[in-house]
Amino acid sequence: MFKLYSLLYLLGFLFYLPKEILKRKNQEPFKWLREKLGMIEPPAFEIKRPVIWIHAVSVGEVLAVSPLIELLSKTYNIVLTTITLTGREVAKKRLKDLPVKIYYLPLDLKLPLLNFLKKTEAKVLLITETELWPNLIDTISKKIPVALINGRITERSFKRYKLFKFFFKPLLNRLKFLAVQEEIYAERFKALGVNSEKIKIVGNLKFDLSIPERDFKELEALPKPIIIAGSTHYPEEKIILQSFLKAVNKGTLIIVPRHPERFREVEEIILSQINSEVDYLRYTTLKHLSLSSLKSQVVLLFDEMGVLSSLYKIGNLAIIGGSFIPHGGQNPLEAIYWKKPVITGPHMENFPFIKEFVKEKAIIETPAKNLPQVLKSLFENEKLMQNMAEKAYKLFLSKRGALERTKNLIDELLC
Repeated sequence: MFKLYSLLYLLGFLFYLPKEILKRKNQEPFKWLREKLGMIEPPAFEIKRPVIWIHAVSVGEVLAVSPLIELLSKTYNIVLTTITLTGREVAKKRLKDLPVKIYYLPLDLKLPLLNFLKKTEAKVLLITETELWPNLIDTISKKIPVALINGRITERSFKRYKLFKFFFKPLLNRLKFLAVQEEIYAERFKALGVNSEKIKIVGNLKFDLSIPERDFKELEALPKPIIIAGSTHYPEEKIILQSFLKAVNKGTLIIVPRHPERFREVEEIILSQINSEVDYLRYTTLKHLSLSSLKSQVVLLFDEMGVLSSLYKIGNLAIIGGSFIPHGGQNPLEAIYWKKPVITGPHMENFPFIKEFVKEKAIIETPAKNLPQVLKSLFENEKLMQNMAEKAYKLFLSKRGALERTKNLIDELLC
């Protein structure tokens, strides 16, 4: 089965390679390729200490695991792998002062993985969330301990894995432990045949986040209130923008797309929806503009990656992207961290804990068609917004602690 998987994976990689090279033509494509092949120079750390290899696919996972990396880096050197460019860039910004070396994850093939392991001399591999690459687990677990941290498995993925339980059962049992976020994920892993003794319910690392402050003084002149639509996907920009224009006579909508390659597309969507009575701004061009005479309604496209979590602080209300389409939602906790009221759409399946927040009236969940009325009602009732934010923050604090519990499991593994 592994031979067939590896053959299909290699053929798929070769098929997409020209496209991937062209996509990265301005981003050192051949450095990316060398790292994908495991052809790296040994990481040069200032102090020789045991190395922990952590894999986090993209921005959300990098941000979730950053507090753990900060904690582990006091004792260990860290090698962090990502798959996406945005995840890599966020990691570079967030972890720049720590003993952390950042690379792209090698191809899920035996030789590149062994090359990478040999060069890094890692003592343990920690895989985050749902990055269950078969050769990564099988190959590396024969050399060093491998464990899953902040683990989860969506309902859709669970159904797919169940079809191949005969393949995934022995693979997942190669993991030393699976530190999962919630009971529902523990049950799904058990149903896939994972030894229950290996599964530890430790909570969600996302609740233990620590967000750097940034003042965004260049945005002080924006008309209030400020609504931040974070990590949006197509066609949510149009849905949220139309709702804002209907419900808010004076204020600013800041749209932060999930993927940077969509910035131009989102700009076109915004321009197609507004008239001369609405000002349009793009964040990276603000230094060339004067904000002294803005109209009462402003739409700002925020086209800088990796700072959404800090940006939420200046908002009066957050709308969570990926939740008005069947995507599963994006992380609402970054806004709650700053005690901001939060609105989501009906599709938050990737964050099961949201049900408790909705039940406690700490978050409003609404279909797209009702969003204008929800916005209007909230801005007419500031006390309601404040109560929502306080309830959400209290719940948020009650669910912290996964960081320490995960660190203890890792320490036991390295003893």
